Amino acid sequence: MAAVTLAGCGSGKKATTAERGRYERPPIKEVTENQLEADGMLIDALALQESGRGNEALTAYARAAEKHPECAAAWYEMSQLLAERHWTDSAEACAKRAVALNGDNVWYRLALAQCQQMKDDTKGLAENWEAIVKGHPEVLEYYYELSNAYIATGDLTKAVEVLNRVEKKIGVTEPISLQKQKLWNAAGKSDKAMKEIEALAETMPREKRYQAILAEMHMQQKHYSKAKTYYDRVLAADPNDPYIHIQLAEYYKATGHPAEADSEMVRAFDNPGLDAKSKLQILGSFYSNEEFFDTHKATTFRLMDKVMKECEDSTEFAAFYGNVLFNQERYAEAAHQFENALMRDSSMYEMWELLLVSLASSSDDDAKIEHYARRAALLFPVHTLPHFLLAQTALRQEHYDEALKELQTAENWGFTKGYLEVETYGLMAEAYYRTGQYDKAWKTFDRCLELRPDDMMTLNNYAYYLSEQNRELEKAEGMSRRTIEAQPDNANNLDTYAWILHLMGRDREALPYMEKAVKLDPKSETLQNHLKAIKK
Repeated sequence: MAAVTLAGCGSGKKATTAERGRYERPPIKEVTENQLEADGMLIDALALQESGRGNEALTAYARAAEKHPECAAAWYEMSQLLAERHWTDSAEACAKRAVALNGDNVWYRLALAQCQQMKDDTKGLAENWEAIVKGHPEVLEYYYELSNAYIATGDLTKAVEVLNRVEKKIGVTEPISLQKQKLWNAAGKSDKAMKEIEALAETMPREKRYQAILAEMHMQQKHYSKAKTYYDRVLAADPNDPYIHIQLAEYYKATGHPAEADSEMVRAFDNPGLDAKSKLQILGSFYSNEEFFDTHKATTFRLMDKVMKECEDSTEFAAFYGNVLFNQERYAEAAHQFENALMRDSSMYEMWELLLVSLASSSDDDAKIEHYARRAALLFPVHTLPHFLLAQTALRQEHYDEALKELQTAENWGFTKGYLEVETYGLMAEAYYRTGQYDKAWKTFDRCLELRPDDMMTLNNYAYYLSEQNRELEKAEGMSRRTIEAQPDNANNLDTYAWILHLMGRDREALPYMEKAVKLDPKSETLQNHLKAIKK
């Protein structure tokens, strides 16, 4: 029972060997009935707690504390149970009573720290951790907690000072130096942050990582010459480092040497230590969109081609590569990449549109275009392009009713910002014309010209179809003249204009236009026949 008294409600103060005589036996401390009663109540409460009867245990500890308010252990145990129930105010009050009775007991102070943290009492928490560190200077973990407490108060300088105390005990180490660097940077004292890494670099001179960190810090401060010094050290220490050339590329880009930056990127991408995925991520972040597809495209496209040849699974990067090929107008290759991308993920309409545009720009395979356009139309029925391409392929196959159905579907869904609106009505007008619905055709052509008065294809087709019906030839001649003025070397437009003049009985005027058309397209039988008709 005496042992319980010393650990529980006693003062905690013990006589040392030096205070006693060398051969003197330690005195037997007299235990009062009051202490025995308090310890008995603690033992009963602890038994309840260990048997899982937490609420009854809490009541028992409260009775012990009420009857024996000097019993610090009762207040401590109550604070723990109350904290578990998130009754933070009461838990903190109990912990404070325990600390007031025995401030040297670290467990009491740790309980108080827990409550202070729960209540976000940053000032009290810092003061408490200072006391804990003072009482237990040998425990490094407590210093880190104290430093964090000062960070919570916003006093970053004191947070660093605490870490300095640790360094005096154990020397310069990476975790502490890097933490101090972060704190100094957060405090706006970049010069002190720099010194922390410099000290780390001096302690471990063979660790190139610290040289690289110093280079990056100088880059952030635009101390480019100093940054270059550290980059050169990294390069000298490890010429095969896959990332040093990326960092040098950043340096040359920042200092206005784009050709050197591109050269460093090529060196980096020639390094087998850099995997394809990392290369693509670097490529996408190093160059802006304008640089990638315009000002640096000679380099970026070459690097992209190099990476894709190294890929074990090209479908993972197919969308990215497809965009690169698309912007080079390598549409057939781009279409293949977009097909690969859609095998992995068919949920992105943008990818379908890029595939359809690539196919329409590079392929005469109507069956393939129709296949993908129909799939896209089923998945994304509200978008115009799939319906437009389905109508276009149907028109080429002379399936005019099917073409009109797709075009009317596109019209019903509407045109986002006018996208393909004129083109859709242009096809619709042609489909009406081919099915003999001439009035609808003329109205639809007029609608196209209202939307886009200078659309050359609409002007030419409208004029030609009017001439085929031998009606409104003056109107047809005016529209056709506009096309040859805008596009004087377009054989198709020249043929239309010459033929309208012929129908109007103006063969002498028509002849030079028709001859020029034949010269531009000598293999066209239609042009040859029109020339013969005009010469008669």
